[in-house]
Amino acid sequence: MKSLIYGLIAVLVISVRSVVAQTLTDGIYMGKNQLCGGIGYSYDSWKFYWEGTFRRENFNIGTVSTQMVVPMATYGISQRLNVMAMLPYVRTHATAGTLRGMQGFQDATVGLKFRPISLRPASGLAFDWSVVGAASIPTTNYVADFLPLSIGFQSKTAQLRTILHLRLKQGWFVTGQAGYIARSNVKIDREAYYTDRQHRTNMVDMPNVADYTARLGYMKSEFILEGFMEKMTTLGGTDIRKNDMPFLSNRMNFTKVGAMVTLRPRAWKGFGLTASAGTTLAGRNVGESTTFGGSILYLTHHAIRH
Repeated sequence: MKSLIYGLIAVLVISVRSVVAQTLTDGIYMGKNQLCGGIGYSYDSWKFYWEGTFRRENFNIGTVSTQMVVPMATYGISQRLNVMAMLPYVRTHATAGTLRGMQGFQDATVGLKFRPISLRPASGLAFDWSVVGAASIPTTNYVADFLPLSIGFQSKTAQLRTILHLRLKQGWFVTGQAGYIARSNVKIDREAYYTDRQHRTNMVDMPNVADYTARLGYMKSEFILEGFMEKMTTLGGTDIRKNDMPFLSNRMNFTKVGAMVTLRPRAWKGFGLTASAGTTLAGRNVGESTTFGGSILYLTHHAIRH
């Protein structure tokens, strides 16, 4: 069940990254007045999950899956400043038990990615430092207190990130990012709840989140190949109680690895494709999930820019 929490945070933090070509965590930029729009899809599923640090399965829910469709757009205000927006549509499902999945639009996210330092010391070499600011807000009145089958947390968020990107002459590149996500409290439809103690309120204090990503890849004008490792740590919260359902404020930590390919041959006249896959190596109160994703993109000017 805990994995549901993963299915929610991951939906926003992992799956979105996996289905679009440019994200809030990479070193890719659109050029000035360049527009990239597209739609992505991801499928995330888990059977085993961590209840605290104990790995287990639950025959009352079977395999839990999360599907997500993500319309997105990125616009280059300049070569150093891009604006991005996305709005996921999420559907959840469990193969066993009586709990029914949910579906609907989740949280709209808008972000700015700015590159204050961009060094080109020699031909083919590049070093960039970027900072990112973004915010998200729920767009529908979906029920958050229904893990592991809710489609989101109903929490407004603000995030700040720093990104370092180094590209070598031969086309190899490495990118590292660190982010901090502040989350607002959430109002639920019950007047009391229990975590590690009794709470006589309908307001849930949501812990903030830190996440980190490392990417190693190879880039040419018409494609990008990359592998990544992602780690997320919830800064507070409690573990799932034994044989209980997950809760919004649970501690949710995971380490995930994966790979992604982006194709934009010139013959496709601005269209591009991405495909990705990832798996969870370790976690706490999350699902041991596997994620597959892909997207179709269109760029008003055909280029890949780092």
